[in-house]
Amino acid sequence: MYRINYSQLGLEEVKAAVLAGGGPVSAGELSDWLVTREINIQLDNEGIDPPALKYSFQSTDKLTLTENDGEPVECAYGALKLNDYVLFAHMIPETLRGYTVVLDTCTGKAAVEEMWFIDYEGTIPEKRPLTTDEIAELGFFINREVERQLYFGCFTEADRPAAEERFYRSLRLDNKMVKWDDDLGRKRIFTYVTNFFSTMVEIDTPDGEDVLTFPSDYRQLDDSTFFYSVGEVEYSGRLSVEVIDLFTMKKIGVTIGIDEDDRFEFRLYRADGKYLGQYATFYDFSDYGEVMPVSLAARLKGRGKGYRFTYRTSLLGAAPTEEEINASASKVALFDRGESSNMVSNTRMAFSKQVKGKKVMFRDDAGFFTELDFFETEKLRFRTAESDWTEAEYRAFELDADLVYLGFHIKDSVPPRGMLFALDFVNGCATCIDAKMGGGADPHDVVPEYHFGYMETEGVPVPRTRRHGFTRELLGRSFTWTYSKEMSSQHIYNSPSSYSWTIFTGGTPGDPGYRTGGFVWSSPCTYIKLRDDVYIMTWVEEKWSGSFSSAAMNLRIMHDCGFVLGCAHEGSGLLFNMLSAFARDAGKCDLSGIYKL
Repeated sequence: MYRINYSQLGLEEVKAAVLAGGGPVSAGELSDWLVTREINIQLDNEGIDPPALKYSFQSTDKLTLTENDGEPVECAYGALKLNDYVLFAHMIPETLRGYTVVLDTCTGKAAVEEMWFIDYEGTIPEKRPLTTDEIAELGFFINREVERQLYFGCFTEADRPAAEERFYRSLRLDNKMVKWDDDLGRKRIFTYVTNFFSTMVEIDTPDGEDVLTFPSDYRQLDDSTFFYSVGEVEYSGRLSVEVIDLFTMKKIGVTIGIDEDDRFEFRLYRADGKYLGQYATFYDFSDYGEVMPVSLAARLKGRGKGYRFTYRTSLLGAAPTEEEINASASKVALFDRGESSNMVSNTRMAFSKQVKGKKVMFRDDAGFFTELDFFETEKLRFRTAESDWTEAEYRAFELDADLVYLGFHIKDSVPPRGMLFALDFVNGCATCIDAKMGGGADPHDVVPEYHFGYMETEGVPVPRTRRHGFTRELLGRSFTWTYSKEMSSQHIYNSPSSYSWTIFTGGTPGDPGYRTGGFVWSSPCTYIKLRDDVYIMTWVEEKWSGSFSSAAMNLRIMHDCGFVLGCAHEGSGLLFNMLSAFARDAGKCDLSGIYKL
C-alpha cells in the first residue's frame, strides 16, 4: 500500500463508484441472528447529535432503516457474529452514507459507526507546510477517504429493555501486536499502538515490510473483546470496523472504500490471529484509560463531526522543488543546538577527541573510498574519488570503547550531501553512510548509500574479511528515547525495513494521560550491527519531510547519538544536525515465526 499512488478522485468519480455498488459481500456465510427482528438503537450525545435508528430485518441481506423518524428505506446489508456480538453494515441507497453497527446480544449495548464520503468537491491545499491546528480547520478534503463518527448506546426490542451500561475506554489493547490471517487472503500484523492510532504491516504484498500508520478508535466490549476501527488516511482512504476477541484469537470485520483500481469495495471478513506480545506502556498505575488524555482532549474541543487525530504528513512538511533545494545548498543550518531543535538537547553524548590528529583511509570492497584528515578537534579535510581535498566541520561521538561515530556536511554540495562514519579502532572495521538529497519518491527525500568496509590508519589492523553489516537483531524490540524535557518518543522496530514511533503527549503533571501515548507515524528504516549491543538505525521520513536521520545506539549504556540531514519542517531551509537521547527498554514481541531473524 505504501508505494501505491492512489488517485485523487473528484466528487463525481467517487459518486459513480459508490452508487454503482451494493451491499457488502462476504467470503463466508452470513449470520441470520438479525432476521425477523425489529430493533431501536438509542445513542448517547457526547458532543455530537446522534442519529435515531430503527431497523427491521427481512432476510440475511435486506433490511429496512428508519432514520430520525424519516421515511423507511430498504438497504442491502450483511452481518457476521462472533460469540455474543453481531456486526452488520450497510450503505443507504442513492447516498454516500452508511452505518456499521455492533450489538452485544447478551447485554443490549451498542456501538454505531456512521460512515460517509464527503458530498462536495474536496480541494487539497497548495500551501505547505500547515500546522496540525490549520489542518484540523480544513475539514475533509480528500474525496476518496471514508469519514466516520462513532456513537455508543444500546438497542431495544420487544422483550429487551434499554441497557444502562456502555462500552468503555480502556488501555487493555494498548501496544499489543497480533498477526491476522483473514478469509480475504490478507496476512497482516497490527500493533494497537495507542488509543488513537495503530500500525499495520502487509506481509503478503511486494512492499510488505513497510509499516503503515492510521488514526484508530477503540472500545472495550468485555474482558477479552474489543471494538476497533481504522481509517487508512493518507493512503487508500478505506475504513475498517472490527470486533476482536483475544480469548479465541478471532475477529470479524467490514472494510469499505475505493480500491487501488478506483472501484468501490464493501466486504465482510473473518480472521484468525496469532498473539505476538505486548510492548511496555507508560501510563500512571492508576490510569485505566477511561479518561482521554487532557492534552489530546483539548485538541478535540470544538472540532466538528468526524474529526480525528491525524498525521497529515503530506501537508505537515514543506515540499520544495529540486531547484529550490539546490538553491539552498549554500545555506545549511549546521550543528544548530538552538531552541528549534527538539531532538538536540542536554542529553547529548560526550564528543570524542579520539580522531583528532589522525589520518584515516576508508575503503569498501567495491572500490569506494574516502580519505579523512582530522587536523583539528572539529575540522577535517577529506577527498573522494570524484573530489579533491575539501574542508568540513564535523562532530564525533564516543559510541563505545575505541568506537567513534562521526558526521559532516559537504559544504555547497549539489545536491546537498552529508557523510557519516563508524570507525572501530579495535578491529579496523568501518562503515560509511553517504546521504544525498534527491532521487527518492520526492525531490526533498534523502537517499542514503551504505558502504561496509575497513579503515587504514596507524596502529589499527586491517581486517581481512570481517565487516559491519545489516542486521535483524533489533527486530521486534522497542525503546523509549528521551531527547529533552519537551521531547520523548517510543520506537517500535516491527519490520525488517520499517518502524513506527509515538510522540508522547505533553500537558501538566498529574493530568490524566500526561506524557503517554500520542501521535504516531512510521518510516522506512535500516538496521546495522557494529558490535554486540551496538547498532545504527537510520530512517527517511518519506511522504513527509524527506529528512534522513541516523541513531547509533549503545544498548549497554542505553544512549544514542547521530545526525540528521534534510529540510526544516517549516520550510525555512536545509539542515545538518545532531541528535541524541537516552533510552529505556520497552519490551519485545516475537516476530521469529514471520521473518527470518
